[in-house]
Amino acid sequence: MARALVSRLSDKDEYTGWHSQNVAKLMYELADDMGFDTKYKEEALVAGLVHDIGKVKIPPYILNKPGVLTTVEYKIIKAHPEFGVRILGRFGSFDKILDAIRHHHERYDGKGYPDGREGTDIPLFSRMLAICDTFDAMTSKRCYRPPHEAEEALAELELCAGTQFDPEISQQFICMMGSSCLGQNYYNYKKGR
Repeated sequence: MARALVSRLSDKDEYTGWHSQNVAKLMYELADDMGFDTKYKEEALVAGLVHDIGKVKIPPYILNKPGVLTTVEYKIIKAHPEFGVRILGRFGSFDKILDAIRHHHERYDGKGYPDGREGTDIPLFSRMLAICDTFDAMTSKRCYRPPHEAEEALAELELCAGTQFDPEISQQFICMMGSSCLGQNYYNYKKGR
């Protein structure tokens, strides 16, 4: 079911489809690195796959705009987590991850959206998604900018630990990526190793 939904998203926006698959891999690896059991790792993978499913409701001209978004366009983009909850809420199999999807753009300091949650009031999967999502987005080519190097993205995660991101999960992710994905290994990761 999750892969079928992501396939539908890929039909609308190829980048978001690939991004969702990359985030799913990162979520699985992070959950594994954090020592979670198989069931939890599988749920983390599904959360990564469907975290942006609400973008099917966003017009392509906004998703692929090469320039700066207007205030109205940004407001529409910010609605994608809530759109995702509405879409996935129709399927009982996603009940465990609806909160994760809704809150994956919250910030550790409370300045995120949609509800301004902070710290550990943000669901664990959401805190993990925020990091995996940001890392993949930064290291991917976008219509409005070239990709960042993995080292730059990890440095940004470290810089924003405690403000944008959960500091402990950030450190876990940085250590995990430092040992598995930098340099050539990271290239292989992006190619679907």
